[in-house]
Parts: sequence; structure tokens; C-alpha cells
Amino acid sequence: MFLRFILKVTITFFILTLSGCFSYDKPNPPTARVGVLDLRNWNFDLYGNVPLNGDWKIEWNQFVTTHNENSNFTKIPGNWTNHTGVPYKAGYATLQLKILVNPNAKTFYLQNGVTRNAFKILIGEEEIYESGKLGYDSESEISSIKIQTIALPSKNDGEINLNIQVSCFHYHVCGIATPYLIGTHEGITKSFFEATSRDILVMASLGTLAFFHFVLFLFWRDEKTHLYFSFVCFLASVRLLSIGETRLIYNYLPIGVYEIMVRLNGFSFTLLYLSFVRYVKEVYPDTKYSFIYLSNYFCAILLLFGIPFPIPIYSQIQSFHLILSLLGLFSLMYPIVHGVLIKKPGAKFFLFSLVSTMLLFALDILTEFAKKGTAYLAQYGFLVFGLSQALFIADRMIQNFKNREKLKQEKELALAEVKFKSAFLSTMSHEIRTPMNGILGMTQMFGQTNLTEEQKEYLSLIQFSGENLLLLINDILDLTKLESGKFELRLEPIVLRKLLNDLVQLFKSKLNTESVKINLVINGEIPETIITDQRRFTQILSNLLGNAVKFTENGWISLIVSSETIDDKKSQLVLQVKDTGIGIPNEKIGELFQPFMQIHSHLSGKTNGTGLGLTITKKIVEELSGTISVQSELGKGSVFQVRIPVELSFDTIKTNSETTNQSILKVVEWEKHLANQYPAKILIADDDSINLKVSKMFLKKLGYSALIAENGNDTLVLVEKEKPDFILLDVQMPDLDGIQVAKQIRQNQMLAKQPIIIALTANVMEEEKEKCLAAGMDDFMTKPLLMQDLVFMIKKWAKESIV
Repeated sequence: MFLRFILKVTITFFILTLSGCFSYDKPNPPTARVGVLDLRNWNFDLYGNVPLNGDWKIEWNQFVTTHNENSNFTKIPGNWTNHTGVPYKAGYATLQLKILVNPNAKTFYLQNGVTRNAFKILIGEEEIYESGKLGYDSESEISSIKIQTIALPSKNDGEINLNIQVSCFHYHVCGIATPYLIGTHEGITKSFFEATSRDILVMASLGTLAFFHFVLFLFWRDEKTHLYFSFVCFLASVRLLSIGETRLIYNYLPIGVYEIMVRLNGFSFTLLYLSFVRYVKEVYPDTKYSFIYLSNYFCAILLLFGIPFPIPIYSQIQSFHLILSLLGLFSLMYPIVHGVLIKKPGAKFFLFSLVSTMLLFALDILTEFAKKGTAYLAQYGFLVFGLSQALFIADRMIQNFKNREKLKQEKELALAEVKFKSAFLSTMSHEIRTPMNGILGMTQMFGQTNLTEEQKEYLSLIQFSGENLLLLINDILDLTKLESGKFELRLEPIVLRKLLNDLVQLFKSKLNTESVKINLVINGEIPETIITDQRRFTQILSNLLGNAVKFTENGWISLIVSSETIDDKKSQLVLQVKDTGIGIPNEKIGELFQPFMQIHSHLSGKTNGTGLGLTITKKIVEELSGTISVQSELGKGSVFQVRIPVELSFDTIKTNSETTNQSILKVVEWEKHLANQYPAKILIADDDSINLKVSKMFLKKLGYSALIAENGNDTLVLVEKEKPDFILLDVQMPDLDGIQVAKQIRQNQMLAKQPIIIALTANVMEEEKEKCLAAGMDDFMTKPLLMQDLVFMIKKWAKESIV
């Protein structure tokens, strides 16, 4: 509503401004008839200046000062013509007008109109002003455009014999384009300064708009409408120096630059036209308008092809180019009107500005062809356009701010939902892992007792179900990290061939049948050492091999590896997992990487897993800048191919080349005498009684007698009293959490020797690990606690903790 009010005020202002040029409460000024203009009854003090319009005498191809009664007549302002109305071509002539005034009137002043060629003004035989240099051909003529206020000499018996000698060899339209004015000194001076002030006002307004919107562009680089609108306003402002009412620049240019200025005007018009079309395109960028924009671009640059031609031909090309440009502007109304129909923000302002500009542009074209004797009005069109476009852009900015605010709120809501989901999953993971520690821990302990075959089968099902539940939790957490952008890669050098061998041996140990064979095939040379995220790289291959093992009952599974050189420092690994399993229907391949989709369950009846494995695999591959694809035939098998670019490492890494069979979550033989090999005093700090019991039983099986603390304060007391070598420290405890306990232990100056502190937590998020290490803990273990993890951690740190 506010913008509409501003628009109404703007329109009213311009109506009043334009109407100031015409007074409707005064009589119409007389016009010249048969070369005579009678102003004897005209009150110049009351009614102001009089335009010298009407029938003037013309003496073709003559420079004379006396009046011939048998002369032809022509309309001024306008083209010079003969008595039949046919325009004269290039040449020279004298235009004559007898002005009858009151003999008692004051001294009169004359303001000349736009005469594009060389001209000389005489009163009788007395020369009072000359612009350029008259000539009898194009070589002798020097054209010039100047608008001046000239005092007329004393009149004789109330008659002013005005002679205007014009030579026209450098422009295709010959004659006087805009009215000459006669009046008193006050009236003519006032008129000249009003016209000049209007030009300066419009120039300053457009220049201010140009500067303002250019500054806006510097702050909002993504909003290029400000930049193009700034160009339009700047070019329009500069052009007013040469096309305004008073043609300001010509009054200060040296004689002889007329042709240069005509061509510069054409070039500036082309730039203005191109900037305007680009501005409209930025506002309405839909590709369905492309033909309109391309047509206007072509129309704009056509004028440039006329620059090499002689100036009379070029000026004619320029005039017809104005008509073509008007048609082009008319075609631009299509996207703008369409914007109004679809209620695009500010479209009505845009339409109003374009229509008003086109109307004033059309009047200027008529003046250009000397068909209408009015002052040039383009500057008002520019100003109306500039101000209404400023309103249009303001309206768009308001809408954009509203939209951005809405998007910001939606983004904050989405982020809040993601944070809530992550926090929820993290909490649920922690809460589920805590009892899982008891289930899997007791399963391992129970598995080492004397069991019947039936009991072993039951226990195996319990362990299998617990492991699957743990995999489900891990998959959901991985997917959450990937979706929330918290998935971080930890690059490190790894020995590729050993990693691949270990992985294949691991899956061999998991096979419960002799009817399926797994093998590693290396095609050609592969890098010895690569730099990548070992955990995620292993996760990719584990997921693919795991699926192959799950859905291949007979035949073989192959991990095929090859390498393609990218440059001296990079290679692309090509990893293929082929199997002779049940395959995938073609219509289901598109759903293969969608979350929670278990395509194979419909074919095999197997529903183990979350349906997230391949989704996570694809996302990890993409995080590593790689690609994954699949080819499959139902009943014959599948081929999954992964292409991952990796950096090469030329450092030598010492590894054990021998690979032994491994098992997951299956301990065949306890290391019962570990405490004899690595003696240590171990403190377990945990508020959960089941977890305490599981950890204590694990340590007892390994030969350790563990100290127990059920909260943070008890932990600090036992540390000072018993001085343990190891602390298995739960992170979440009721009074003092593990982070605070670790910080206080590290700050305790009374301890002769700092213990090894291992974080024990059900929270597996990476941030949790970083917080633990930052608090001074030495290492990090996640629940459920597995025997082999505990053994590995004791062996890893025992040498440093025991003197």
C-alpha cells in the first residue's frame, strides 16, 4: 500500500511538472501564416514566450537577407519542404519570418530550437548568432548544435525580419526540429533556465539512482538486478547531456566534433538498449522469453554496423533504428505483462514504467523525423522509468526479504529437527547400548561354560540377535551423521594389498558353508600405499561383501581390484564385488540405494539387516568423491562397482605380511594369564550395576582383581588411595561425569604417577570422543564392551603404565 501511494504521488508530480510547460489559463499563442507572425496583441509580460511555429518562407539553395514575395512556404518546426510539401534533400536555404510586434514593447530575446546543421541567425541583414560554419557542400560545411539565448536588435516600425540561413549536408533530416522562442529577457531567460534545470534535475536523479543501486549490488552480489539497473540509469543520465532540452554538452564543445558526437550518441544508445534488455532478462529469466531477448540484443547491435558509413547515411540508419528499437521495447512487454498476470512482485510498476517510457520515446521519434514540433521529452521518460523501477526493485526487495525470512525460519526449524533427531538417536543409542553391554557381555561369558548342544544353539541365536541389533544401531547413527553433515573423513596411509587380504580372510571365516568360495583378484598393478579413511573404506567393502555372502548360497564371490592412473600423485581404484547369488530384478535396481529398502527379502525370504547398508555405502562413496554402480541379472548374480580416487603415499609402512583367520565377536580361547604377562591395578568406574558386573567378570577371566567405583566422587577417592594403573571410566555418571573426573585427576598434583584413563561410553558420536580426549583421557571404548577390545586396550597401554 505504501508503494502504491508513492507511485500515485510520483505520477501526480510529473503531471504537474509537465503541465507547467503549458498554461491552460492563457490564450493559445498565434502561429505564423504565409511567413508572417502577428504578435502585436500578445502580452509577453502576462502570457510569456511565444513559439515561432507556423508557415515560414523558404529560399532554396540561397543565402539571402531580403524577403521575396513569391517565396515558397514550409512548416516550422519540421522538415523543409517546397510548395507541394515534398521535403528538400541535402542543400542549403534561408528560412524567413516577419514578426509583427508592438512598437512600444521592450527589447525582445530569441532562443533558438534544435537545428542539427550549421546555421546563422540574422535580423534583416545584421548577423546576431552563428552555430558551426555554413557551407555549399559537405566539405565546406561544419555542423554544430547549440541552444542559446540571443538579444534581438532594435526593431523598425514594429517589424522583426528574422532570417535563418541553414546548410544541411551532415544529417538526413533538414530543417528546424524544435520551436524557436521569442519573448522578453525575463521570459526567455526563465524558460532557458527552467529547461536547463529540468535536464540537471533528471540527470542528478538518474545519477543518484545509479550510484545507490550500484552500492546495493556491492552488498548483495547475488542480486544482479541492481547492477544492470545501475547501468541503465547511469547511461540514461550521461545521454541527457546531448539529448536533453538544452543539449548542454554542445555549448561547451569545440567546433568540428559534430560527427563524432552523433556516432557517440548512437553507441551510447546501443549500450543503454543492451543494458535495459539485460536488466529485463535478469528480472524475468524464464527460458521461454529467450527469443525475445535475443531479438532485442540483435536489434541493439545493428546500429553499430552503421558507424563506418558517411554521417548522412549513418544518421538515417540511426533514425530508423529508433523505430526498430521501439518495436523491440514493445516485444519486451510480453514477459512483463505475463509477470503482472501471475502476480509477480512489482510487475505493475515495471509495466507502468515501460509504457510511459515508450510513449515519450514515440514522441521523440516523431520529433526526430520532424513530424511533430515539440521539445524532446525523453528525459522525463527516463526519470519516470527510473523512479518507477526504483519502486519496482524496492517491492521486489521487500518480497525477497520476506521470502528470505520465511526460508530462514524454515531452515532453523529444519536444523532444529535435525538436531532433535541427532540428539534423540544419540540418546537412544546410549540407552540401548547400556543394556546391550550386559546382554553381549554375559553371552560371551556364558559361551565359555560347559553347555549342551541345545544350549549352544540357543546361545548362538541370542548372540546373533544381539549383534544384528548392534548393527542396526550403528547403521542408523551413520546415516544420521551423513544427513546432518557431521560425517568427517580421517585420512591416513594404509597398505592396500594387506587390507584387502585381511578383509577377504575375515569373510572367509564367517562362511558356514563349503559351497561358496571367496577370493581376491588383483588386475594389473595397484598402489602399494594409499591415503584414505581406512574405517570408511573398509566399511564400503564390508557392506558389499556382506550382502554378497548373505545372498549367495552356491558358487563364488570375487573382490576384483584394479587401478587407473590420474597423475603422479593420484590414482583411481576400481573395486568390483561379483557374486553368483540370487540377483536383482531390473525394475528394483532403482530402489536399491533407498533407505530401509530390503529388495532381497522379497526374493529370498531373508529379512536380516536394516535396509540401510547400501544407502550408507553410496553416501560414503560420494563423500570420498567416488561413484557406485550395479549390474545384475535375476537368478545369475550381481556386480557392484565402486570407483574411488585416492592419493598415493610413498612412505614405507612396516606391516606383518601374514594374515591369520579372524572372527567377529567370537572368542575361542580366553587369555587367562594376561594379568601375569601385563600386571596392572585396574579401576572400573560405572554407575550401572550390570555394566560393573560384566566388566569385573571380564577382568576376572583375564586374571585381574578390579577395583569398583559407582560414581565420580568415589572414583576420585579411590584414585588417591589405591593409585590404579588403569581406569575404565564411564562418561555419564550422576554426580561427577567422566569428563569432570578426568580433568580433576589430570590436575591432581598429589599423584606421583598419572593413570591410563580409558573412556567407556555408550555414546559413539565423534564429538563424544573428541571431548573425552580433550579432557585428558588416553583412549576411548564404546559399549557394549567386548572381550577382544578389552584385551587389545590392556596390551596397548600396559607397557606405558607399568614401570
